Amino acid sequence: MSHQTSNLDYLIELTEDTIPSFVNTLSPKDMHELRDYIQGIVDRDEAGLDKLFESMSMMMKFIPNFILHSLTPKYIEPAIAARITNKLTVKQALGVTTGLPIEYIGETSAFMDSRHAADILTGLKQKLLEPVIKYVFQHHPLKALDIVEYVSDSVLSVAIKNVETAGFDKANMSSARIATLDRIQRNTTR
Repeated sequence: MSHQTSNLDYLIELTEDTIPSFVNTLSPKDMHELRDYIQGIVDRDEAGLDKLFESMSMMMKFIPNFILHSLTPKYIEPAIAARITNKLTVKQALGVTTGLPIEYIGETSAFMDSRHAADILTGLKQKLLEPVIKYVFQHHPLKALDIVEYVSDSVLSVAIKNVETAGFDKANMSSARIATLDRIQRNTTR
């Protein structure tokens, strides 16, 4: 993969929206400078927060899950819950996740590290997995592709039932998302 494509993929995957058309006209040098600039903004914005979220995840280990199930959706926004969940092991996250509303799990997944979200979704029971995947594909289709990139074929089969591949515009997608969409389409024809 070229640096230009890598930089473009980075910018595309930062958002669930299309990138401005002028980005495609940038030279490789300008594209790299834009990526570095945006990465600097993101790093500065997130500076120090990792330690906070790590501390919060450590505290959650001492709070019974039934209390977390009632307090979390009321007081912790999904974006914050995602950052905390990224610091938990899959086993710890599953203990909390199974008692939360589907919408909350889906919204939280949209803000999580895609690989970690995939690992957690893979650990869910089928009765919870299917509605969560459906929710994420309906409300965050591009992030759903990012997550599904890392799931097993058994979880992919659940995703296939809940995605309409014709609705995606490959022209405005990263190469990783296109590859995942192609994987879904290949498995649909089986």
